[in-house]
Amino acid sequence: MTAPFFSIFALIAEFCVTAVVFYVIWTAIANVRFNRKLGFGVLAYEVIFNISYMVMRSLEHVSEKPSVVEKPGETALAIFHGTFSLVMFIALVIFFIVADKHYAKGENFFVHHHRLTSVFLYSWSVSVLSGALFFARLYL
Repeated sequence: MTAPFFSIFALIAEFCVTAVVFYVIWTAIANVRFNRKLGFGVLAYEVIFNISYMVMRSLEHVSEKPSVVEKPGETALAIFHGTFSLVMFIALVIFFIVADKHYAKGENFFVHHHRLTSVFLYSWSVSVLSGALFFARLYL
């Protein structure tokens, strides 16, 4: 099956978004300054492109008559990726809002909450890698 252009674009973009998320957190730790523009810019991008893409793909899949029966593993991976990615996006929004407030007070939020930051980054990575795995299973 040939991958749609927007699916390829979304996959590449998600790796770029992940790099920006890691960069924002890393520079906040190192410089004790939260890059608001970049942090909230990446959130806006996620809403405008990636979440709208996921909604579009979900609606297309529901409205189509199945031409191919999905394997149970692919369906389970799709459910996991879609649900976990949405949870992680909501967590990212909350994480960046809370971090921004703490950094505005001069507190190094990500250092003070290093375990939470580590769990978040690990979970975010699982979300992104599950999307890459889903893409690979569908199109490669």
